[in-house]
Amino acid sequence: MDKDTLIGGLEFSRMRLLAVLETIEKSGQDVGKVLAWRPGPGRAHIGWQAMHCAATHDRYLNVGVLQGAVKDESLVANYAGGTTPSDANIPTLATIRQKLSATFEPFKKFVSEQSPQSLDKQIPAPGGKTRSVGEAVVLLTWHEAHHQGQIHLTWNLYKAAHGIA
Repeated sequence: MDKDTLIGGLEFSRMRLLAVLETIEKSGQDVGKVLAWRPGPGRAHIGWQAMHCAATHDRYLNVGVLQGAVKDESLVANYAGGTTPSDANIPTLATIRQKLSATFEPFKKFVSEQSPQSLDKQIPAPGGKTRSVGEAVVLLTWHEAHHQGQIHLTWNLYKAAHGIA
C-alpha cells in the first residue's frame, strides 16, 4: 500500500459524501427536515449518518491508530458506532460540514506523513486481532463510502415518500 493511493481513496469517498449533501442542499427542500427524516422506525437519519463519518475519523485516528483519546468527545459520544440516532440531536448542514472537515483533515495529514513501513505497522483491532495502519485507512475509506450510500438511499426514500421527482 502506498500513501498516495490511500489518500486518493479517502478523497474520493469524501467527495461523494459532500456531493450528496450538496444535492440535498440545492434540492429546494427544507434541509433540516431532510437531515432529520428516518426511512423507518429506529433507523438513522441522514444527519446522524454524516456525523457518524466524522466521529469515526476522530476515533479511528486518535484512539485506534495513535492509541490516544478522541479529540471531540461530544461528537464521538453522540455519533460514533454503538450510539443511537436521536431526534433531539439533528445537526445542521453547516455543523456536518465543519465536523467532517475537522476530522478528515487531520486523518488525511496523518496518512500523507506515513512511510511504507509505518503503513505496515500493526495496531489493535476488535476481537483481540490486529490490522496494519494501511488496512485501517482502507477500512475507513470503505466505511465512509458505505455511509454515503446509506445517505443516498435515505435521500431517495425521502423523495419517494414526499412525491419528489
